[in-house]
Amino acid sequence: MKGVHRGAPDNAGDPGSCSWQDRWRQMKLARLTDPALEQAGTYWNNRKNVAGLYVKSRTRQAWQGKVDAQFSAMRIPEGARVLDIGGGTGTHAVPLATRGCAVTVVEPATAMREELEKNLAESGAGKVTVIPKRWEDIAQDDLGNPFDIVMASYSLSMTDIGEAVAAMQACCRGSVHLFWFLTPPSWARISADLWPLIYGRDYPGEPLADCLWQVLYEMGIYASLTPERKGETVYRTVDEAVEEYQQRLNCTGPREEEILRRYFTEQLRQTGEGLILGGASYSAHISWQCKQS
Repeated sequence: MKGVHRGAPDNAGDPGSCSWQDRWRQMKLARLTDPALEQAGTYWNNRKNVAGLYVKSRTRQAWQGKVDAQFSAMRIPEGARVLDIGGGTGTHAVPLATRGCAVTVVEPATAMREELEKNLAESGAGKVTVIPKRWEDIAQDDLGNPFDIVMASYSLSMTDIGEAVAAMQACCRGSVHLFWFLTPPSWARISADLWPLIYGRDYPGEPLADCLWQVLYEMGIYASLTPERKGETVYRTVDEAVEEYQQRLNCTGPREEEILRRYFTEQLRQTGEGLILGGASYSAHISWQCKQS
């Protein structure tokens, strides 16, 4: 099968080494304890952040191309029962509901759910079941019958990834599909450049898809991993980039604005499409079959 890794994890046979679940947990905790980083629930409850980063992103060609590629990779049949964990503004849920799928979205952020309701109303897609909780706080009884597809697209904010995955398996009669970063995305690379200038310390990065795959291996799950290239983000102006990273980095003062403006003026380069910061990144589609449906 394309993309399947069969090798043992790097720490196999070494009982004193840290498990991959521990590595994931430690990196997530480092992000949660950094005073300059808003927790995900707070950040995505801010309507300005949702409008600036999600609603605006849907107008970008690269965004729609990424979503189309995800649907092509998952091959979700019409009428399937789908669970979308961290479904946000309905990027996947709305088109799936339009195709007749019975979709349940887990989304704790109020601002995200409000935008999802608007998208549903505009599309005429019909009903989507929304559970306004974090995945970690959901009981199996909240979910009803097992799902044909369980998916999470760049929404793995959970500190205990092992428990989160086990709960996904428990409610799935078909396949699980996780989309996560294989290499640091452009916003993480930019944040790593800017964090020391703004906050005077290193940026606490995310655990990547190699760590996630090793977690699954430790759990006895032999998943397929398929790399996917992500193109550069295109900005129309330097001001647009500055405004986005004021939100992303939670910094709005005049000193910080000057740092951002100088950085993007120096780093962005003009192309026929607009201003880009060079260097593509890769994400990963990690999937496995829970049981024969």
